[in-house]
Amino acid sequence: MSEAKREPIRKPPYVAAGTLWEFFTKLKFVATPAHLDAKELVEYGIPQHWVYHLLSTLKFLNLVEKNGKTTPALQSLQMRGEEFKSNLEEVVRNAYAELFSKIDPARDSRANIMNFFMKHYGISPSGAEKATTLFHDLCGEAGIPTLQEKPSAVPKIKPASIKPKTKLSTLEIDKESEEKRPLSGDDLKNIYLGKLIEQISPPDTAGKDAEAIRAEAELRKAELDRIEKMLGIIKEKEEKE
Repeated sequence: MSEAKREPIRKPPYVAAGTLWEFFTKLKFVATPAHLDAKELVEYGIPQHWVYHLLSTLKFLNLVEKNGKTTPALQSLQMRGEEFKSNLEEVVRNAYAELFSKIDPARDSRANIMNFFMKHYGISPSGAEKATTLFHDLCGEAGIPTLQEKPSAVPKIKPASIKPKTKLSTLEIDKESEEKRPLSGDDLKNIYLGKLIEQISPPDTAGKDAEAIRAEAELRKAELDRIEKMLGIIKEKEEKE
């Protein structure tokens, strides 16, 4: 007598969690479908590139049979609130029964779950990563505790000591500019015209006493004198006098 054909192990799914929750949400507003296949999922508004991933997920969760016939478990997920949550927990624990027999999501790390998927189902590291992500998302929705792992410690880099920049006067800024590059005659003329305009404009007296106002006026005059010397204006004045 020939041995009965052994059913292949269905590999854990890795559909995008958002697509799965979208389907469950739409399911709450329609009559329980008797049958689900790729074509019908498209009619539910599921993107074409996720249809087969979602169908595989529904079959892994025992919500849809191999021939496409839906199960009572699917109908149980049409409930709302706490009843939906408790029904989903039952679905998850039944579908991942072998994992729960060896792994405690509340104590075992994400790496341990990935290793289980790779060893038990023979899937690639990339597939195990995605399957673990979906498993954690399902546990979260079902209220099944999972280990809250801390992010990897990143060494703190002590910032270099930086002295705060002090506000420089226009005269000091101009001196710095001169040290960085030589100023042309046109540059000096433009600066000189700017200083003349400042000299003509009334000083800002808000909140300042007479001594501060006088100091500002003297600074303006000193700036003009320095630029005039650079332009040779004072020398021309002295020769004329």
